[in-house]
Amino acid sequence: MGKLTTAQITEYFQIHLPYRNQVLLAHKKISTPGPYTGDQTILRACFEASLITGRMYLNVLGISKDKHDNLVKKQFQTDDVSAEDLGGSLVDVAKIPKADNDLFVGFLKMVDKGAAHLTLPMKHPWESTHDAIDLIVAYLKEYVYKPTGNTFTEQQTSL
Repeated sequence: MGKLTTAQITEYFQIHLPYRNQVLLAHKKISTPGPYTGDQTILRACFEASLITGRMYLNVLGISKDKHDNLVKKQFQTDDVSAEDLGGSLVDVAKIPKADNDLFVGFLKMVDKGAAHLTLPMKHPWESTHDAIDLIVAYLKEYVYKPTGNTFTEQQTSL
């Protein structure tokens, strides 16, 4: 910790994180409990945005994937904001339960190969996207929100 001032941390919890939380959960909200009957372009855009935001949050938690599809500790750049910078803690990748590990690996591979980069066609575990996002939210609550005394919210406030 120490990269952010107290005012900046407050701003993240009041503005930036709630905004990202909305994006993370947008596809799930508009596509459940029943099929979405609106503009399919909006549905697909929400799906892609949810994927990218989920990857961003896994990175904030210190979770990344190597080229062999193993979860590894994220190597942060100097301008990256991590859970520690926000007052929380990083996830110990070695202690992630196998079921969570498998879900995160499939999710990260799908994001990398299906959303963030234009690649050759391949099968992705898209059916488990909402499960992965629910798990990301659970990890955020445990490693970022709970240690800082903040509540996971999707409502932005102004400073």
